[in-house]
Amino acid sequence: MAMTLDFALGENADMIRDTTKRFATDKIAPLATKIDADDWFPREELWPAMGALGLHGLTVAQEDGGLGLGYLEHVVAVEEVSRASASIGLSYGAHSN
Repeated sequence: MAMTLDFALGENADMIRDTTKRFATDKIAPLATKIDADDWFPREELWPAMGALGLHGLTVAQEDGGLGLGYLEHVVAVEEVSRASASIGLSYGAHSN
């Protein structure tokens, strides 16, 4: 009997990946060169919108205003943000929990 491994991360992780990837592609990636070249942090351009998506409260309990998800979903979000801009990914990862 052949044994297979299931590497699916689950519906929540897939949803977070899709949402974050769209946001990162549309909003972060176009700013990435300027962010690195000018040593610029686009707080007003990105942080409120990321909060509106729930990215700043992924691991916060729902009764406290967060999404109530786990660190797997958080890591998936950091990964997608970092694909668009490593600088923003580091800042997001450090300040989103």
